[in-house]
Amino acid sequence: MRAGYRAVRGASAVRVSEVAEVAVYDTGDPEVVVGEHVVVAALPSRPAALTLPGLLVLRVRDGLVVHCRDYMDGLGLVGARGGDAVSR
Repeated sequence: MRAGYRAVRGASAVRVSEVAEVAVYDTGDPEVVVGEHVVVAALPSRPAALTLPGLLVLRVRDGLVVHCRDYMDGLGLVGARGGDAVSR
């Protein structure tokens, strides 16, 4: 999983400087953890820092991540890159 995230980040113009506002939620299921966070990053084409909220849902079994869902504010990223977040 780490290698996958590193590969994606390495291929992207977005440079993550911080993962902030981390909150972890108990789901009542001992295998499932939900984490909420804000990624602070920079784009070469944008002088101001970019902040994108995200949500991570993990299923852990026997100490190994067996399922991962990673959600982020994709429309926020499109807007930060100067695109139109709403396609008509």
